Amino acid sequence: MNINDLYKLEKKDINKSAEVLSDAFYDYPVFKHILGRKHNKENINIITKFIIKYAVLYGEAYASSHQMEGIILFSDFKDYKFTLFRSLRCGALSLMQFGKESAKRFNEYDEFNLKIHNKIIKEPHQYVIGIGVNPKKQGQAFGRKLLTLVLKVAEEKNQPCYLETHGEKNVAIYEKYGFEVVSRDILPGTDIVQFGMLKR
Repeated sequence: MNINDLYKLEKKDINKSAEVLSDAFYDYPVFKHILGRKHNKENINIITKFIIKYAVLYGEAYASSHQMEGIILFSDFKDYKFTLFRSLRCGALSLMQFGKESAKRFNEYDEFNLKIHNKIIKEPHQYVIGIGVNPKKQGQAFGRKLLTLVLKVAEEKNQPCYLETHGEKNVAIYEKYGFEVVSRDILPGTDIVQFGMLKR
C-alpha cells in the first residue's frame, strides 16, 4: 500500500467525508449515548465534521479514493491534543447546540477514553481516531485499503498501532489484521463495552 494510492483529505472535503462517516456511524452506540434524544443524522454529521477537521488540521485524514468510499483518521498519539484553541478551530462551538447533557456525556466519554488509552500504552504509537466505510460500499475491501495504510505508517516508524472499537463483530475484523484485545471496559452509565486493541 502506497500513501499515494489514497486520497488525502483537505478542508474542502470535510462536508463530503462527514456524510460518509455519518452514514457509517449512524448506529454507533457511543454516538447514541452521547446524543441521547438528539440522536439523528444531522447531529452525527456535526460530530463527524468536528473530528474530521481535527484530523485534517492536526493529524492524518485519508479517503480510499476521491470517491470517498471510506475514510480513515489517525495521528501520532504524541500529537493528539484537543487544546482549547484546536477545539475551537475545529468547530467545538457547533457541538454546544446539543445541550448541556450531551456536552457532559461527550466530555465524560473523552476523559474515560483517554484514561484507558494512557494506561494501556505509554510508548510512541499510531492512533486510529476513526475508520468508516459507506454502508453501500462495505465488503469491497475499502476498509482493508485504509487500515493497511496506517499499519504501514506504524511499521515504517517502528511503532505499535492502537484503536478502540465497540462490538464483537468489529473485534473479529481487527484481529484479522493482527490487533489484539488489550482491554475491555464498560462505558460508565451504559452497557456499552469498549475494546482497546493493539497491534505491535
